Amino acid sequence: MDSQEGIVEKQCAMDDFEDELNIPAADVDSPEEETPNQGRIKEPIHLHLPPKYKGPSRETGFHKSTRNCLKIIRDAMLHHRWQEAAEYFSSYTQTLEDTTVSRQTMACEIIWRLGTEILHHLPNATAVDFNALYNQTKNSGVRNYAKICLEHVFHLLLNGQFDEAKRQLSIAESWRYGKHSAAQPLETKFIRAYCGFLDYLIWCDKRPESGLEAEDVSDNQEMHSYFRQASVTLGEIIRQPGIWDPFVLSYITMLEFYNKEDQALKVLQNYAYNTDFPSNPNAHIYLYQFLKRHKAPQSKLISSLRILHSLVPSHELMLELCVLLMQTWSEKHLEEALRVSMDLLEFSSWKFETKAWKCLLKIILNLKEKHCLEYLKKEWSVRRSLWLAMHFRAYIGRKDSVENVKLLKIKTQVLRLTGEGNIAYFGISLKVRRREQADKA
Repeated sequence: MDSQEGIVEKQCAMDDFEDELNIPAADVDSPEEETPNQGRIKEPIHLHLPPKYKGPSRETGFHKSTRNCLKIIRDAMLHHRWQEAAEYFSSYTQTLEDTTVSRQTMACEIIWRLGTEILHHLPNATAVDFNALYNQTKNSGVRNYAKICLEHVFHLLLNGQFDEAKRQLSIAESWRYGKHSAAQPLETKFIRAYCGFLDYLIWCDKRPESGLEAEDVSDNQEMHSYFRQASVTLGEIIRQPGIWDPFVLSYITMLEFYNKEDQALKVLQNYAYNTDFPSNPNAHIYLYQFLKRHKAPQSKLISSLRILHSLVPSHELMLELCVLLMQTWSEKHLEEALRVSMDLLEFSSWKFETKAWKCLLKIILNLKEKHCLEYLKKEWSVRRSLWLAMHFRAYIGRKDSVENVKLLKIKTQVLRLTGEGNIAYFGISLKVRRREQADKA
């Protein structure tokens, strides 16, 4: 890893592995523990494997050799000597021959995690190398079989090998190994989900260029076959409580292509409103975007964004909620829009956003036009101390006068309408205005 934090994290991970192996820690710098040949090796070193020892557990010569080998690999990885790490790694794989079940199980996980990290950093690593490592660790470490399968599939997808990824998922889906497969229910569920996602990706590949409707490709039976497979699998998965964002979006894309808007709306409403599901702001975003695409009534759009506001008041869609509320021209909705826009500006990420301040100013001007400035005075009295400290200090005014004069003017108008015309920020704005007038003259 490139950062110091990443190096520390990897160091901790290595230490955890050694602790779980129940191997006593050794000082890397200790002369007694030094390995005679710490240079790069071209061929694997054959580590001595003693016969079975029946009696109290003890560290053998083989265990000591593997521990030293792991230390060298760790040091090489921490210093980004990836070729050296790869050469010693080929020797370390002999730990799979250990007859101690607990040590062999942990060794499988170490080999899986270290091996993939090393291969990702080797410039000459090939797809064959990755496949060999994944297949070796899957067959040796059944405790992590499903996780390794998923990681293998992700690697294949990133490299555009959809057919091979589909084949690997089919194998993983049918995998059964007694209590080991029963102990991986979540991973098994993800494997099932990605089977449907792969069918969706293949469906996208078979789908013609944009501009054609479903009826124009009615004779494309292969594409419809993948749609049926994907829709059955994805529909089954997203009905179960959980966060299924990419799978929901895939399913909705297919339903919309086949003009099944009613079914898509039911799926999104269940995903957003089902109390058995965990709270998920994205579910409400997807529902709002769907309603907007299909020209839903304004009241439904507002209702959807109100729930999002209760979950994420700093979301950029709050600006759209303000616009929708202003369009109704209702005093009640204008008051709500004022609260929403002021909530947004109380987040530091929005402090200097001109569009957010313009939205607030427009709401205030609408309230003034309807002679409802008492709503502004009410909100301002509650937020005054926070806003003066957060938005209208003298140093902020000097910064705005240099970096964003347009924002300075908008904020000054907001101050004037709130009745705060005697603070330092307001004075800085007046100086900027006089300077502009002098330049024009």
